[in-house]
Amino acid sequence: MQMDVLSNNEFLDNYILNKELCELVGISSNAYRFWKNVKAVKYDGCRAVFLDKRTILEKYKDIVLTCKDLTGFVQSQAFCKYTGIAPSHLIEKNNSVIYKKLEIIDLYGIKLVNLKKFYDDLNLDYKYNIYVEKCKYFGPSPFEKKIKLSSEMCLGYY
Repeated sequence: MQMDVLSNNEFLDNYILNKELCELVGISSNAYRFWKNVKAVKYDGCRAVFLDKRTILEKYKDIVLTCKDLTGFVQSQAFCKYTGIAPSHLIEKNNSVIYKKLEIIDLYGIKLVNLKKFYDDLNLDYKYNIYVEKCKYFGPSPFEKKIKLSSEMCLGYY
């Protein structure tokens, strides 16, 4: 078993949530640790483990097909660290402008954000680093690239 740490803006393309696989199969969530040649990843400071679909044991290949496709998603904690927003912006009842612009799913208690779709909706290239702040903290337009999300919130990119 090989465990790697993903950067906060790295999509979960080709990965499935370990907890989902284990629930569907009825095995311990630590079973992956004893599998040969399985690639596992997680985000820095996060506990959720994701498994590379291409390295799952042959006997579970059919189950993998029923798992949620995580293409474009990142774990919510990683999204918050990456963009600099507080986790409270990812709660629906808080009426955050950003929440309404994101595709957020809850999978077995793990909240995931579709970062790829967010980039696509803003017509930004995936190579850009992004951050979210109140517009009043941004410099003048030629010096700082920004997209207005609301009257108060802006997204900067470089």
